Amino acid sequence: MRYSFWGLILVIFGVLLLLNNLGIADFGDVMRDYWPVLIILWGIFILTKRRREHPLPTAEQSPPVAGQPPPAAGQPSPSPQFEGELVHDSNVFGDVFVNVSSQNFKGGSVSTIFGDCTVNLSKAAFADGEHILRIHGVFGDSTVILPKDAAVSVNANSTFGNVTVFDQHKGGISADLHTATAPYEASSKRLKISITKVFGDVRVH
Repeated sequence: MRYSFWGLILVIFGVLLLLNNLGIADFGDVMRDYWPVLIILWGIFILTKRRREHPLPTAEQSPPVAGQPPPAAGQPSPSPQFEGELVHDSNVFGDVFVNVSSQNFKGGSVSTIFGDCTVNLSKAAFADGEHILRIHGVFGDSTVILPKDAAVSVNANSTFGNVTVFDQHKGGISADLHTATAPYEASSKRLKISITKVFGDVRVH
């Protein structure tokens, strides 16, 4: 029931935006005045969700991931390693954690609506050629952790939030950063990262 309600809210909001953009109906003033209602509803969801949350699974409750030692008793299980060439993950409610260990990574896409997104590429190696990783989110922060000396180009944008890419930082409304690492142009194995966020911070390091 909870998911149906939120799905209906998002569908209605999307239809109103579409009609407004197409010029079929003028909802500009309504959307401008009442979009904070979405933030209020999101806050209510977070408060009610925390009351319902169960403890994290322990080592006795979750099987260990292949190739990884089991966690100590009473400790939460580690996030599973993603070993495929392409990653495609999405979530409406809740955080997304993607730990990529592929040695032939070719990018993919990750999207969230209500929740943080973390993509850990520190143990990954890129495939030959140029590949694209797209990360999109509405509410919540997005974080990308890169391998050492990675050949990457980053285009990051947040409408209402801060953007930090390596040692560069930008805040305010519609913060945008575009940069590339030194090895990018000369490398035969490189990754383009495109991150868009509406409400939340973006961090790439």
